[in-house]
Amino acid sequence: MRRRTVSMLVVPALALATAVAVAAPASAVECTTREVHGWVYDGDTTGGGLAGMTVELVGGWEWAGLGVVATGVSGPDGHFSLVAPCSDASATVRVSDPSGFYGTRYGYADTDPDDAPGVWLGNAVDLGVWSVRMTKPGRFVPVEPTRVIDTREDAEGPVGPGENAVFLLDELPDNTSAVVLNLTTTQGSAPTSFVSWQPYRFAGEPSTSVINSTAGRDVANLVTVPVSRFTESGKYELVLYNDAGWTHLVADIQGYYTSDPAGAGFEPVTPTRVLDTRASAPVGAHGTRRLDLAGPGTQAPVDAVAAAVTVTSTEATAATSYVSAYPSDAVDGPSTSVLNAYRGDDVPNLAVVPLGADGSITLYNDQGSTHLVVDVVGWYVASGGADFYPVVPRRADGSGLLGAGATTGFDGDAIPAVVRADATAMAVNLTTAGTAVPSYLTVHPTGGVRPFTSSANARPGADVATGVLTGLGPGFSVYNDRGDLQALVDVYGWFAVND
Repeated sequence: MRRRTVSMLVVPALALATAVAVAAPASAVECTTREVHGWVYDGDTTGGGLAGMTVELVGGWEWAGLGVVATGVSGPDGHFSLVAPCSDASATVRVSDPSGFYGTRYGYADTDPDDAPGVWLGNAVDLGVWSVRMTKPGRFVPVEPTRVIDTREDAEGPVGPGENAVFLLDELPDNTSAVVLNLTTTQGSAPTSFVSWQPYRFAGEPSTSVINSTAGRDVANLVTVPVSRFTESGKYELVLYNDAGWTHLVADIQGYYTSDPAGAGFEPVTPTRVLDTRASAPVGAHGTRRLDLAGPGTQAPVDAVAAAVTVTSTEATAATSYVSAYPSDAVDGPSTSVLNAYRGDDVPNLAVVPLGADGSITLYNDQGSTHLVVDVVGWYVASGGADFYPVVPRRADGSGLLGAGATTGFDGDAIPAVVRADATAMAVNLTTAGTAVPSYLTVHPTGGVRPFTSSANARPGADVATGVLTGLGPGFSVYNDRGDLQALVDVYGWFAVND
């Protein structure tokens, strides 16, 4: 799973971006209405046509205000035909499932209408044939944390500035839609940089990030990102972009989402503190702390198979250390990490940890001593729970300046993707920047009481990214405790319950 190829974002990225956009002609061309033909199909390996899908032709890009200009329904074999009007505007195909099971797609497979290819309705030319790939939502399969990427062992070396590195994840099963990784940047050469997920090798410059690297510091973050098998290799690949300098990337897989109904569903909970070693004793060098999460006297559902927890290191004594979290019966738990601890800093990170056979997890600290704080934000359960709908990562509207003691809210309309009204949770990446004083941020369902827990910690002089799983009520809110800072929210997917 460690084979890698690289490419630079130079001319190829610009050429591809130009090919996708549709420019208006210098002058309108007389035309008549034409038909748009296509096929809607299940994107899993079965590849069967989908009947009864709502198919619409909608205004695209700067013509989004045009709205719906044609509508129809896919037939028994998934085929459709729309009558397109003649108009000085661009349009794209939108397919939605009246039952809500399949997520809405634009163009051929996009979740963001601004990414979807379109056609100019004012040309007297054929509008082409559209094959729209719909994707089932994912159920989670937890795995014992395992290292799957480590560029320190690659012949290509670290990832360079402006470089897309393509990592082959060929051991993922068929019908995988997204992967959950603890991603670490190490040995970075730039004072600051960011790493982004990319949909394919020659994608243009990214507008979101998954982690921020800092020279002289190991930085970890939990990322939940889509994967695609529609690649040059024909296997699942993960593409990561590094903005500045050189950095090594290390990734430990914690699970993946698949359309297999045998996977687990997500149940968000109000963030609940289950461990704070400041009330007892810190975890010493090479020390462990066992934490019972399922069983008598615990809050876990009876069929919980994994826990989503925010782990925070505080009052560390070593210049640097790493902390691992793993099922208590893991063979070699300390071989992976969930966060990197630093003396003088509070360092949090989200982790999705499978439960051991006895319902417990183990925390390990490598160097010095550190206090550990653990907040449960959700459970993955074998029956029921919510399915995951990954989206093309986008920055949420409303991201920006957040003052001391202030709260800002986000709802389903904050991202350019269709989110079901009954969505129960959302996967986001919260980046803090521009703070002058240390602070903590809490993400929680809108409308509820803010819990006494933290989701992220802001550090002066650094951009810090933290993965967050949050319940919705119906939206979610972000609270900042101290100082003014930039709170940037990138959305990676949402959860909803299906019968």
